[in-house]
Amino acid sequence: MESIDERIQKALSSEDQAFLAQMDANGSFYRDIAATFRGHMRWLNALAWVFAFALFALAIACGWQFITQTDPRSMQLWGVGTILAFLGLGLIKLWFWMELQKVSVVREIKRVELQVASLTAALRSGKGA
Repeated sequence: MESIDERIQKALSSEDQAFLAQMDANGSFYRDIAATFRGHMRWLNALAWVFAFALFALAIACGWQFITQTDPRSMQLWGVGTILAFLGLGLIKLWFWMELQKVSVVREIKRVELQVASLTAALRSGKGA
């Protein structure tokens, strides 16, 4: 008996197979990052990157002030500032990782849609049965 994967491969045209091979080759981490700046939320992703760099600079500045202080009260305040800046940076990074996962899932869904559409067309035409 023929598996569904074999039936899908037979149903795909050479163009579709080349497209799927290209999607496999282009699934790199850096292309996924670039894809987040092409979606409908590109302005929010760019803003998140700007905030991430600003929070990192703020964390470094607060950390430096923490190290150079001699008064315990000011050390506490600068330490809390450092912790909050790194916490905000971590939250932005978590959000961005979720965006990267979303891009990856959407790419895989498009691949499955293409395969199902090709298989359906082949079954309707009688080639894949």
